Amino acid sequence: MGNFFAKRAKYPSFKSKHEKQSAEYTSSAFKWDGKFLKLAKMKDPLNIRWSRTLPKATKLTIATVSKDSAGRYPVSMLCDDAVARKPRVSGKVGIDLGLTHFAILSFGDCTI
Repeated sequence: MGNFFAKRAKYPSFKSKHEKQSAEYTSSAFKWDGKFLKLAKMKDPLNIRWSRTLPKATKLTIATVSKDSAGRYPVSMLCDDAVARKPRVSGKVGIDLGLTHFAILSFGDCTI
């Protein structure tokens, strides 16, 4: 604002409340017990319709609550999950995409 009044800047642009809005909560600002999500400074948990279940071994790190144009508040959660490595395979297979068959393997099988 000071630059505007000193004639070094253009008119200030104020934030609109009609565009996309979001709030991000770190792991210390929310509690999740596997079913209910309770954000900071809230007495009751949120009334959430879960789209999928989270694995039990995951650790939630960030919860982002955003408002869409329909006035709904979706919550997206970032999780830390341990991923196990797949065992090494000794053989190799080549795949050729053909005209008469969708895919033909390097040993001649086309049952894909």
